[in-house]
Amino acid sequence: MPHVTFLHSQGRSGSVPRNTTLLDAAKELGFPLNHDCGGNASCTTCRVEVQSGGEHLSEIDFEEQDLLDREALSEPWHRLGCQAKVLGDVIVKVPETKWAAPTTEKSEAQGVDIR
Repeated sequence: MPHVTFLHSQGRSGSVPRNTTLLDAAKELGFPLNHDCGGNASCTTCRVEVQSGGEHLSEIDFEEQDLLDREALSEPWHRLGCQAKVLGDVIVKVPETKWAAPTTEKSEAQGVDIR
């Protein structure tokens, strides 16, 4: 079975069945990879940066590439966890900033919530 490593302060590493998506691998390993759209390839919150083993991931299809292009993430090391299937050992980095909780501040001038 392929070995997957999620580089992050809460990172996990372990073996998963071949053809498992990175998102499902994260769930299986107990790593909370964000996925606002439920893993349906309609957002980019499950985006990861491939550190090594990119050749051991499924090829990028049109839908995934289109989403990445819209976010100006067309470099080959960017992948969506819900779309990239594990075919062999891979190490991916999950940006720390995606894990920060959104903050709500009050605007003193208007008294409205801003994000």
